[in-house]
Amino acid sequence: MGLSRGTIIAYCFGFLNPLPYVSEGSMSLKQVRNTHSRRISIVASPVTVYPGGLAETTVHVGGHGVRVLISATPQYSCIQVLGITPVTGVAPLEVKVVVAASDSAKPGMYWVDVIATDPERGKALASARIPVFVLSSQALAAITRSIDELRRLYREKGIRYTIVQALSKIGAGLRFSDIKCLYELIAGRRISNGSVGDLLRRLLKKGIVKHVGDRYYLIVDPDTAETLIDLKRARNGLRGVRVSLSRGLGKVYYEQGSHDITQPVERALKIVKKLVEEDYSMAVDLVAHVLVGVRRTGMWILWFEDYFIYCESKTNFLHYFRSPKLSSILRDVGLEPGLMLEHEQHLSEDYILKLYGSYANARRIHYLLKQLGWFIYGEPLLLELSKDHVLVVDLTTDRILFKQGDSKTSEKQRAIIYPGEHIDEDNEETYFYRPSGLY
Repeated sequence: MGLSRGTIIAYCFGFLNPLPYVSEGSMSLKQVRNTHSRRISIVASPVTVYPGGLAETTVHVGGHGVRVLISATPQYSCIQVLGITPVTGVAPLEVKVVVAASDSAKPGMYWVDVIATDPERGKALASARIPVFVLSSQALAAITRSIDELRRLYREKGIRYTIVQALSKIGAGLRFSDIKCLYELIAGRRISNGSVGDLLRRLLKKGIVKHVGDRYYLIVDPDTAETLIDLKRARNGLRGVRVSLSRGLGKVYYEQGSHDITQPVERALKIVKKLVEEDYSMAVDLVAHVLVGVRRTGMWILWFEDYFIYCESKTNFLHYFRSPKLSSILRDVGLEPGLMLEHEQHLSEDYILKLYGSYANARRIHYLLKQLGWFIYGEPLLLELSKDHVLVVDLTTDRILFKQGDSKTSEKQRAIIYPGEHIDEDNEETYFYRPSGLY
């Protein structure tokens, strides 16, 4: 049984915090746009440093005319922040952060948390983490100048060949901890000791490197190493790098459309197609929590054209993304766009727990699609709701994207819809990695 628009208004706006929520009588559309303009973003570049050394990195603070106060806090005692320039300013601006590593710092990946705060209210507006890679020597730090080339090799030929090229460029042996740090720098994420050990065992077995004392040395040239490494298998394995959730799973053709999709997604879509015929509301609920990626406590509100809008009680925000592919496939299996209110009672929970074990695991399918490049993120939108009216507006152009009902008959309420799954993108990191054998 579908919910009324009044119910969805109560659900969506009942938990939203005061910043993105405005009533019709309190703010005009222009004022709403000004509220949006206070949205701040932070992009932090990684920094590499060796023990006893220091390095500078740039933090980009995005926004429009908002004054911010910048702070940077290391998460480890062996890392220090020596300077922030400027400490305060009006966004957009670039901030230089000087980071130092103590003499006792071990090679590895560390973090410095950067926060942009409203200096008047003391409220945090945005945050990000600066990855700090501590390398063991000047020689290893110097190779980071070739990091873009190494990352390209990683995407094309896999980590084994990339490490071979790095060893060749360095021209010296590296310790286990050095190789682990280099691997993390190339991959841009933490790597377990087990994964590094497996990498080195394979190179040793192929006769590509040798282990002397505490160091690993390259004993063949890169061209010879390339003939010894199974690059075809490495390329197949790279699907697990680019799309962590689909590691080890081949692509299959979905018979209802012309979309090349992975097996976990096909499996979910077959169940959705079956449920559309048996229980439409249950099908909507399954799509919401698996493909749209809504938490158990959230709700999928609206689907029109290729726009997907939902609200999350955990974040206290409305979110959206665009996906022509997902929109087309959902139409193929029988779902219809509109107000997607049929899943408020968690009707598909038994399916979700049986297939994935938890809502968090089910949500990983959405991130699989994200890594495949299915989603588009633009600028924040405006959602306007009443019991008789739904309106979505592009804040940057004032263009009406969706309108349904009569806007003159009742009081309206408004909220900003933010692009992406998380206001702080670091929060989504774990969703890109699936437990072994999950799907």
